[in-house]
Amino acid sequence: MSTAASAAAQVDLPATLGETFTLAVRLDDAEIPAFATLVHDHNPLHHDLAAALAAGYKGLIASGTQLASIFMAMTATHFARPGANGRPRSGVGMGFDIRFRAPVYANEDIALRWTVTGIERKESLNGWITRLEGDVRSGETLLLSGTGTLLLRLPKPGWPAP
Repeated sequence: MSTAASAAAQVDLPATLGETFTLAVRLDDAEIPAFATLVHDHNPLHHDLAAALAAGYKGLIASGTQLASIFMAMTATHFARPGANGRPRSGVGMGFDIRFRAPVYANEDIALRWTVTGIERKESLNGWITRLEGDVRSGETLLLSGTGTLLLRLPKPGWPAP
């Protein structure tokens, strides 16, 4: 493929290698037990400060599902927006591998980041299999790391983009 044809093909992709997106969050004291209750996680470490302290934590810790949910949801939000080429795109998660590395406490500044590491056309799904690597940190502390696989599509003309 010529350089010009290769460049033209890149313009039509719904993502680009190295595309990175971030989010900053801070969970407050009320959000941790509220989310845990919502997802039926009744571990006392998310609800009872005395239990968390007795277990050796410095406060209530967030349910793993809380941070993982935010981490995964940010991929859906990002790929629902137009790409760098301005074209609308649509994506759905196919799978995520999440590894918890450290506890998440209330009122920490948390930085979430994903980077596109692979994209390949999948004709049978009428889209692109897109691979991501990401991490979540509080300062220098790695809280969570993960990989994700999404199916991205370029919607038909007239499809509403958020």
